This record gives sequence, C-alpha cells and structure tokens, in this order.
Amino acid sequence: MANIAVRLFNNVFDLAGKFTEVALGDPLSAILLLFGAVFVLFAAAVLGSLAAGALVSGVMPESIGRTPPQQGE
Repeated sequence: MANIAVRLFNNVFDLAGKFTEVALGDPLSAILLLFGAVFVLFAAAVLGSLAAGALVSGVMPESIGRTPPQQGE
C-alpha cells in the first residue's frame, strides 16, 4: 500500500516536469496550458463554493432568532 502512495507522489512530480517541458517548448503551448489551468481552477472554485453553501445550508436552522409575531395578537 505504501508503494502505491510513493508511486503516486513521484508521478505528480513527473507530471509537473512534463508540463514545464511542454510550456517551455512553444509560446502557444504555454498560453494554452495557462488558460486550461484557469478554467479548471475556476470550475473547482465554483463547485467548492456550491458544496460549501450546501453544507452550511444543511447545518443552519431555517430561521435564526425569534419567531415572527402572529397577526391579530
């Protein structure tokens, strides 16, 4: 099991090196990698904010404070 974690950790660094090679090879490749990273980070941020809002909504009560006064009383 530890071998899998070590291989995964090494693959992440290898992947970063390969992205660097591609980005330094051609200016257009660097721009495409940058825009791809921006799109992925934006999508992850939107999903994270929606998930956080759902968690907060599930924990918070419907109304905070006292109940509204009834009409006629």
